[in-house]
Amino acid sequence: MKGTYIRLLFLGIICVLLTISILTYKNLSNYTREVKSIRHSNKVVATLEIVLSALKDAEIGHRGYQLTHDSTYLEPYHSSVSILPKELKMLDSLARANPLQSRNVDSLKILTNNQFVIISRILSNAQRSSLYMDRYESNLLKESRHNMDRIRRIARDIKEDEEQYFKDRLAKETDFRNIAPISLLFYGLVPLAGIIFLFTRLLNGLEQKKVAEDKLKKNNQELRREVAVREFTQKTLRSVLDNSLDGIMAFRSIRNKHKEIEDFEWILANKISLNKTMRTESERIGKRLLVEMPGNKTEGLFDIYKEVVESGKPQKIEKYYQSEGLGNWFNITAVKLEDGFVVTFSDITSQKSQQLLTEERELLLKEAEHVSNMGSWKWTEKQNVLIWSDGLYKILGKTMNQTPPTWDSFLDNVYSEDFQLLQKFILGIKINRANSKLDYRIELNGNIRYLSIIAKPIQQDDSVFPDILGTVIDITERMVYENQLKQFTAELQRSNEDLEQFAYVASHDLQEPLRKIRAFGDLAVKNYNKTEGLKADYIQRMQSAAARMQLLIEDLLTFSRISRNTKVFESLMIKPLLEEVIDDLHIKVKSEKAIVGVGDIPDLKGERTQIKRLFQNLISNAIKFHKPDQQPTINIGGRICKNTEIFEDLGILLPAPEYIRISVKDNGIGFDEKYAEKIFNIFQRLHGRSEYEGTGIGLSICRKIVNNHQGFITARSNENIGSEFIVILPVQ
Repeated sequence: MKGTYIRLLFLGIICVLLTISILTYKNLSNYTREVKSIRHSNKVVATLEIVLSALKDAEIGHRGYQLTHDSTYLEPYHSSVSILPKELKMLDSLARANPLQSRNVDSLKILTNNQFVIISRILSNAQRSSLYMDRYESNLLKESRHNMDRIRRIARDIKEDEEQYFKDRLAKETDFRNIAPISLLFYGLVPLAGIIFLFTRLLNGLEQKKVAEDKLKKNNQELRREVAVREFTQKTLRSVLDNSLDGIMAFRSIRNKHKEIEDFEWILANKISLNKTMRTESERIGKRLLVEMPGNKTEGLFDIYKEVVESGKPQKIEKYYQSEGLGNWFNITAVKLEDGFVVTFSDITSQKSQQLLTEERELLLKEAEHVSNMGSWKWTEKQNVLIWSDGLYKILGKTMNQTPPTWDSFLDNVYSEDFQLLQKFILGIKINRANSKLDYRIELNGNIRYLSIIAKPIQQDDSVFPDILGTVIDITERMVYENQLKQFTAELQRSNEDLEQFAYVASHDLQEPLRKIRAFGDLAVKNYNKTEGLKADYIQRMQSAAARMQLLIEDLLTFSRISRNTKVFESLMIKPLLEEVIDDLHIKVKSEKAIVGVGDIPDLKGERTQIKRLFQNLISNAIKFHKPDQQPTINIGGRICKNTEIFEDLGILLPAPEYIRISVKDNGIGFDEKYAEKIFNIFQRLHGRSEYEGTGIGLSICRKIVNNHQGFITARSNENIGSEFIVILPVQ
């Protein structure tokens, strides 16, 4: 590994040297290029100066000749004609690499040629004319001057651009010249540092090699000591194995040609395992498991051991082993060891017998809790541990896997009105540690359940914190029976009161119409000779009294028949039945211009005639007790409610989970709610017969019908606002 590292380091240094050489060459090349560029700029400026100088000479020469007509003055002109083409060509070649300068040079060439054309025209004219300058020559001179001005501007542009190039290149050349020594020094120091680092690593490697050799010697000494310690450990381990209370055996796998395990061979066995299997060490070590103890195959242990070796996962089981003359319960643990396993086992026959006895007792307790519909609990204050029995989980509607046994879980489903009461009870048993009992309610699956909790502290030894044992009993059925008993008692009392009222009516009210009939009859006989009008009035009163008596007797007969009703229930569609009732009351509805609205009402089971009479009486009453100045309006609707909702709304506890709640609401005269129960008593009226006709039996008949259907009826009202009659009937 170290040799590879040194080779890579050496290769890296070579790469750095090559990189440095390339960078040095590149730096020198840039410097040389910038020097050439500076020289090029100088040459362009020098050539431009030669061109301008030649043009000036030509201009001076032709002007001297023009003044003196002496041909000697034309020598500079002729010299310029021979020099300029060559210099212009040179200037053009120098500016070719720069497009801007190249365009300027082209313009300069054109203007120069134009200048020489003008000069030649001036010279030709001077030779033909006199000494004085004519107009044509004067114009040529002006043109020559303008052209020369343009040449100077172009030359100035070329010179300024080239001077700018010169400055830029001179700055770069200066930078390269300043950087070059530092770069060369840096490029020289880097490889030197690499070589020094490589040399240091080589020395370090040699030192490490020496240290490793010393360490190897030390490790050999440590290894000898470890061998001695291992031998001591093996002897100690053997001693521990032989003194262990559990049997310990080790096996190696025996495989066939397909590499499948076909048996196991003993490689170790401690004394307790040999004693349990009634063999000596020489009779076990080197022997095969299935040959010596074939019961391991029939008992299923062999397959478990194979699974441990193949999967590497430990296995722990309790097994009743009854082969090879054994008949004991063993707690067996098998763990993989290379291509084999180690098995540890202990005889748990006595513990198992005790466990089975305990489980049998727990089963009997569970059965007892199930039969008595109760559960039990235990609270240990010192560890703040609460234990629930299966029966308590069942009563509280919870599962052992999803709900931890805590006081908060215990309070989960408690009915809101009893929550604080139960909290105080729990706090009381924690503080007082005295026998306590409380009846409370829970809400489970929409139903109200009644429970009774009993707590009793149990002192153990001299502990300051005694455990508290408790039971919870479901007393819902008992409470329902008590409520039904109260209801039956109330109904019996109401029936007795009805009988008493009936007797009172029979002895008084039923006789009153008859007395009037007799009295008016006597008057009719006595005053027969008086006016016919008076006779007619007496006879009309007699008929009215007789009719009222007939209606009263009919209502009493109806009430009597309903009281003696034999239940023959059938499925009823309420909406069509209400339409029949409204049709029967058509004359009354039409005469009072009443509006009867019927909403959705669930169907129910009941006695058709009675249910029809119930709605007929309620609707008839709503129409009858309307305000004189207001059109009567009756709204009928219904829905299915849970018994908990009815309890919260009306304060009554009903046994079935669901009921149909029917409402008959009007906008009539209403009444004081303190008479809400009185109006259902037979012959009870809140208004005189002169105000509203009737016998006072109609609402009594309604209550009797509802009672026959195991339901409940009540009324809510506000005076001069209206009334609402609420009928609660079972779904089934």
